[in-house]
Amino acid sequence: MTLVRISSLALLSLFAFSLSALCESPVTRYQTSVDPLPNEDIASSCHYELIIPKSKQEVAGVWVIFDRGRDVHELSTDEKVLAFARHFRIALLLHEHCPGKEPEDHNDMNMDPSRGVGRALSAALDQFASASHHRELANTRLLFLGFSGAGPLSARLVNYFHQRAVAAVLSAPGHYKPLGIDTVDLNAESLMVPQLIIVGSDDAVSGTALPYLYFKKYRDRGAHWSFVVQNGSPHCCTANARDLILDWLEAVLKEDGMRQLQAPPEMGHNRGWLAFIKTQQTEITDSFHLKTFKVTEARIERASSINGFLAEWEPAGWLPNHTVAKAWLSFARQRHHPILPLH
Repeated sequence: MTLVRISSLALLSLFAFSLSALCESPVTRYQTSVDPLPNEDIASSCHYELIIPKSKQEVAGVWVIFDRGRDVHELSTDEKVLAFARHFRIALLLHEHCPGKEPEDHNDMNMDPSRGVGRALSAALDQFASASHHRELANTRLLFLGFSGAGPLSARLVNYFHQRAVAAVLSAPGHYKPLGIDTVDLNAESLMVPQLIIVGSDDAVSGTALPYLYFKKYRDRGAHWSFVVQNGSPHCCTANARDLILDWLEAVLKEDGMRQLQAPPEMGHNRGWLAFIKTQQTEITDSFHLKTFKVTEARIERASSINGFLAEWEPAGWLPNHTVAKAWLSFARQRHHPILPLH
């Protein structure tokens, strides 16, 4: 391992190795850390790991994955995820835990990126751009995946990087007040960035009610977002939704200009598919004292074939093509999503 000093505020360690057992060609990894500024709510250095599946090609985007346990961590080395990243020339950035220093943070990160996390992430990308000789990393497009508290953070990072954001996946999004998912305030540009919101019907932490209210608030304003429930899943299990996430992201990237990841187009509801659900309240109460719900029925309809929403059905979002719509429908109709074993 070679240590390279970047500045007085950051120490970067750089190394590369092969994962030929996991992918068709070796990947290159880089690590870096960024020290907080005195006025930021960050207790110590933030650490990051970058994976570039095709190191000799220009990187078209960076998928930021917040490390919130093994279930999410292992996605960064998952064979299908690496194949997806290689196909779209996307680098994977594993964002490690970066706790705040204030008592109200409860030893977790401050989920307001303006309090330090956003600036530190930008600095890390600059450092990776220099160390890897991929200068494009400093300004490339960004995708986000955040579980639990990192869900509201990912939503706010879309605001923070609104000119670079391509998509966000929010898994079991929820956090302590006043930075919960229900307090996220998006600007008009961020509203156009697609989001996939995943919740568990048995989630006694983040629940289903507040994430759905967040989804519906912006869906009613024209956001092209998707909402899906994992029946029977507690506060976990992002990996269960891997295939759906990848199908959805692939369609979003194609809508966004595919390989070049250009600015998001004006996507009309007369294209694609609309998703609908019927729900039933469970006996589980989340940390906000709200009952969760499970999906009892789900359906999809071609967007051009209907006007408005179907009576007695709740909207569950816009899906960009039939492949994603079928994948969503299969996922939503599953009566129970088992907790998958970790590798």
